[in-house]
Amino acid sequence: MKVWNGLLAAAVCLGLAPSSQAVEIITKQTLKDNVLRKEMLVRVADNGVFLLDTSSSTNAMYDDTGKPLVQVMKSELLSRNEWFPDLGHNIGIYTYTGWQDNYPIAKYNREGIAAALQGVRDKGGGNTPLASGLNKLNRILDQVEGRTAVFVFWDGETTVDPVAWAREVIAKHDVCFYLVSGAKAKREAEMSKNISDLNGCSRVIPLSQFFAHPEYSSAALWDVKVTEHPVPQSPLNFTFNGTELDDGDKAHLDEIAAFLNEHKGTHVVAAGYTDDVGNRDYNEKLSRKRAEMVGGYLKSKGVADDRVVLLWYGLTNPLVPNDSEENRAKNRRVEVKVSLDE
Repeated sequence: MKVWNGLLAAAVCLGLAPSSQAVEIITKQTLKDNVLRKEMLVRVADNGVFLLDTSSSTNAMYDDTGKPLVQVMKSELLSRNEWFPDLGHNIGIYTYTGWQDNYPIAKYNREGIAAALQGVRDKGGGNTPLASGLNKLNRILDQVEGRTAVFVFWDGETTVDPVAWAREVIAKHDVCFYLVSGAKAKREAEMSKNISDLNGCSRVIPLSQFFAHPEYSSAALWDVKVTEHPVPQSPLNFTFNGTELDDGDKAHLDEIAAFLNEHKGTHVVAAGYTDDVGNRDYNEKLSRKRAEMVGGYLKSKGVADDRVVLLWYGLTNPLVPNDSEENRAKNRRVEVKVSLDE
C-alpha cells in the first residue's frame, strides 16, 4: 500500500514522514483564494441532488449552536455554495417534506442556488416521507445522464425502509447515495450496513460529521487531479487485490496518529484508489476497504472516530496510466492528508 502523507506545514517541519512530500489539502479558503483552480480538479460525478428534510424533528436545537437543525442545515449548505467550484455539474435541490422544487435540476449557478437555499423553510413541520421523496427521485434522474451523487438528509424517524426504495432507483440509474443521518446510533448502524450493500459508492454519513467536514460533500462530486500532487519519493504499494498494511505502512501511520493526538484541532482524510482491473463497483468496494483499513488503524492508535474522514474513488484519477503492471501497482494507493479543522 502506498500512503501519501499530505500534512500541514508544521508537521513537515517536524520531520513527520520524511520519505513523502505533501499533497494538496483542499479547504474552502484554498478555493476562494483561487489557489486551487478549477482546471486542477476532476469531476467524479456528473450531477448532484440534495433531498432536504424539514420535518418537525428538525425544529430541535442542534448541538450547541442555539439554532434549530433545519436552520443549521440551511446555513451550512449556503456556506458551501460560496466556494463550490463550477465544473459543469447539474445540481438539483428539493425539500421532500411538504415537497418543494427549490432548485429544479439544472446547470450549477452559484447565485441561483444561493437564492434557492434562502427559500428553504426555516421551521420544520410534518413527518418524514422519505419513501415518497425517493420515488420522485426517479423522475428527476430521468432528466440527466451520467453518475449522480444523491445527498439525502434524514432524521431516522420514517417507519418505511428507505433502502428498498433506493435499490429501485439504483436499478434504473447510476447513483451514489449519501444518507446524511440524524438517526439514533442503533438505527444508524443498521442503515449504514444496508446502504453500503447497495453498491460500492453509497454510504451513511452521520449528521454531525457531515457538518464538521466539508470533504464529505465535495469529495462526492470532485477530486484534485492526481497530476497536481507532488509525487512521493518512496511509495509503498498494495499488492493486487490487497488491503493489508505492512510494517512500513504502520510506521508511517503511527507518526500520523501521534501528530493527530498531539494536535487536537486537526483531522485526517484517507482516500482509497485502485488500478483498472475489474469493474467500477468492484474497485470502489476495494478502495473502500483500503481506506477503512487505514482509518481503523489510526483509530486503534487513539484517533477519535469523528476526526477520521474516509473517502474512496475506485479506479478514477489514476496516478499514472494503467498500461503496465508496474504502473497499476502505483495506482493501488491510499492518500492520507491531515488538515486543520474549520
